[in-house]
Amino acid sequence: MTNVFKLMESMMTPTVVMLLVVVLLILNRWIFNRMRSAASERSITRGAISFVIVLAGLLAFLLVLPVEKSLKGQLLGFLGIVLSAGIALSSTTVLGNLIAGIMNNSMNRFRNGDLIRIGDLHGRVTKKSIFHTEIQLEDSNFITVPNLYIANNPVKLIRKTNSVLATTVSLGYDLPRAQVEKALKEAALAAGLSDPYVYITGLGDFSVVYKVHGFLDDSGKYFSASSLLNAMVMDKLHEAKIEIVSPAFMYQRRADDKVFVPRQLAADRGEADRSSPEDQVFDEAIKSEKIEAKKDYLREIDRQQEALKEQLKQLKDEREIEKIKSTISMNEALKERLAKSIREQIDRDKETD
Repeated sequence: MTNVFKLMESMMTPTVVMLLVVVLLILNRWIFNRMRSAASERSITRGAISFVIVLAGLLAFLLVLPVEKSLKGQLLGFLGIVLSAGIALSSTTVLGNLIAGIMNNSMNRFRNGDLIRIGDLHGRVTKKSIFHTEIQLEDSNFITVPNLYIANNPVKLIRKTNSVLATTVSLGYDLPRAQVEKALKEAALAAGLSDPYVYITGLGDFSVVYKVHGFLDDSGKYFSASSLLNAMVMDKLHEAKIEIVSPAFMYQRRADDKVFVPRQLAADRGEADRSSPEDQVFDEAIKSEKIEAKKDYLREIDRQQEALKEQLKQLKDEREIEKIKSTISMNEALKERLAKSIREQIDRDKETD
């Protein structure tokens, strides 16, 4: 009986250590669930802290085990070997993605809903996690990109407003430059772009390369606007009786030369009025972007609340004090509604997935 009590007493400290680790993990999860930061940021930071807690708890558990010092040293040595082997084997994959995820999150390179280009991948961000980033491509499909790949490659972030769209076209030397530039600028304006301008980017053996640019107000319509710009370039050049041919086109014409310009159909003129497909293509990315916007609004309300509370401390007029308190109360109610809306949106998205 005495031996049983001694055994229970010796295991008391290791048990307390295990319970402390469990409590810290639960507390870590509770704290980050209460925070209003982005879900991707919470998961990355929470995962890193949980890993540190488990590692420290395991080390503390081994240190307080009621065993001989020699055996304790062997256990610690074995743990060190396992950790070293894990780091060595996963340095280019798991650990690399973990470190890259923390780095990308701390740098705040992009957010959910942003339109980005990484190498040949072009789409909108839908989800960021500690090991990978999910992107919805222009064909509406999803691709999971390891964070290590993102850290090792340049990321092009498309501006939400006033992003520049451009397209190129090769035309012959026989065409007046001023006439071509005028038609290209008209095409950019017809495509809904503002402040168009034209560069001559190349003088080939058989053709001149023109590049027309314009500013797009909303990058959410980036792909449809790019397609519309190409369509308007063709239409405006054809309206100006400017022929678009390949540099390899064989100029073997008879006396009755014909210009290869298609007739303008009346139905074509309504093309610019068609609805944009981006709302369907990037449905998940748009949902993520809306959640991010609500969280930004929550942070803005928090800043307003802090300013109002500071202002309240300096007021002496009872009417002004009541007015400020009323505003603070309204803001708190608005915060609760926004937080509830965010939670409901996240739950709906999970059910859809």
